[in-house]
Amino acid sequence: MWRAFLVILSAVFMAPSIGSAVDLKVIDKNCWIEIFDDDEFDEDDPHVKVQGPAEYSTLKDVYGRNWNNDIESVIVGSNATVHAWMNKDYTGPEITFTPGQRVPKLSKLSMSNTIESMKITCGP
Repeated sequence: MWRAFLVILSAVFMAPSIGSAVDLKVIDKNCWIEIFDDDEFDEDDPHVKVQGPAEYSTLKDVYGRNWNNDIESVIVGSNATVHAWMNKDYTGPEITFTPGQRVPKLSKLSMSNTIESMKITCGP
């Protein structure tokens, strides 16, 4: 009986503390970009809100869908800055979307259906 008690007691004192065993992640609810595969934020076509901070060297599998060269409009959260590139691995021409920005037609910026990588940062 003492042996079982000592085993339990040692397990309690040698176990990692709750703070280190649980990795708490704070999510900034205003740090995101919503991407649409049609212009004018058409919600009837595929679209997804991508939570930041995040880095995508390719948009081949973002939330289960290939978004490479398939984004025509975007809405940016009020606490997000998004850098997007025409090529994978953050190369080629780049565009920056600022907090709260809404772009109904990326074609007006010569970026419609050309984005292949992006980074979402949070905060000022």
